[in-house]
Amino acid sequence: MDEAKRRGDDSAEAPTERTARVRNPRGQGERLREEILRAAGGLLEQVGSEDALSLRAVAREVGIATPSIYRHFADKTELVWAVLAEHYERLAALMAEADASAPADDPLERLRHQLRAYFRFAVANPAKYRLMCETWQTPVDEERLHGHPAGLLLRGLHEALTHCEEAGWRVRGTRAEAPYLLWCALHGRVALWQVMPRRKDTTRLDRFVDELLGLLLER
Repeated sequence: MDEAKRRGDDSAEAPTERTARVRNPRGQGERLREEILRAAGGLLEQVGSEDALSLRAVAREVGIATPSIYRHFADKTELVWAVLAEHYERLAALMAEADASAPADDPLERLRHQLRAYFRFAVANPAKYRLMCETWQTPVDEERLHGHPAGLLLRGLHEALTHCEEAGWRVRGTRAEAPYLLWCALHGRVALWQVMPRRKDTTRLDRFVDELLGLLLER
């Protein structure tokens, strides 16, 4: 099996594919990388899964030969994760800003601010949010999975819960699953909020955060 087929893409079908493109000046490979990410992100929003994403289509969108993508990404999975990482990093940054805006000596309030920031991001960026949480991705082994960009969010939730515990709060249920429980609850509430034919009132989401923390944490 040749290298292109091993990587799980369609570049092997047209190894000499060329499309018109003005070559970036020397030293501007980062610009090409960003163009590839933008093209892949736009196509992922349309097809909804890693398997359905065609690297040939990405290359055509950018105006390069398909093999040129491998100068920046080892395989399709790495490309998809890089697209998702941009949005997870933005979400994590907003949650960190929200954390910093709360009283430093009140970890519960800091967590509350973070969860509300999650909702604000999801509401303000529905397309990006769907890309992050609804894109079907190719399964990978456990070792590689540790590098998934969603880990940024889960580690942040784990750290916030740890600060609450250090301040005397007890996390109900299994501690290892608590960050996943928080994320599942947030995502489920966003999904219902988006699809139900109710007037969109974000204060309902804020109240949900209060209810969720009341159920998860106790003195």
